Amino acid sequence: MFLSARRIVLVITIAAVVTVIVLYPYILKILAGKEITNLSISLKNITVITTNLTRNSVPLMVHFLVFNPTDKALTTSKIEYALYANGVNLGNNTLSYEDIPLNGRPQFYSGKTADIQSFFELNNSTGTTEILKKIINYANDSKQVKWEVRGEAIIDSAFTSEPKSFTSILN
Repeated sequence: MFLSARRIVLVITIAAVVTVIVLYPYILKILAGKEITNLSISLKNITVITTNLTRNSVPLMVHFLVFNPTDKALTTSKIEYALYANGVNLGNNTLSYEDIPLNGRPQFYSGKTADIQSFFELNNSTGTTEILKKIINYANDSKQVKWEVRGEAIIDSAFTSEPKSFTSILN
């Protein structure tokens, strides 16, 4: 007899293993749910590194606070954002950790807040001259500039990656 009990059990076992292997990424997404995108990303501070305009640009350090309310340790592979000062778009920037192994990327531990810094070179262009003057004075009087950041971060857990959009305002 070709289909003995042993062969039927073997075929069912092989089919089950293949099904689990094929569906594994989808199973992980279902189990992880959308909770990994519950992180909050906010603007902590923007620091003017130097106010020397000899190069016709102002280097800024953008500080993000990332709070992880989940019970999983998470990380990020990339943060893309646009920076605004008093409603004027100053440009876009990307903070990438894609070429760094998971254990070398910024870690977002459960219930903790992480501080991430990003260098932003603000160039003096036609539309930014007035705001550039206010930003230079920002080092002395922070009330002159209302900062805003809009972006998207790729949040990684052990098995999944999810995009997380964020917007934050710093008065």
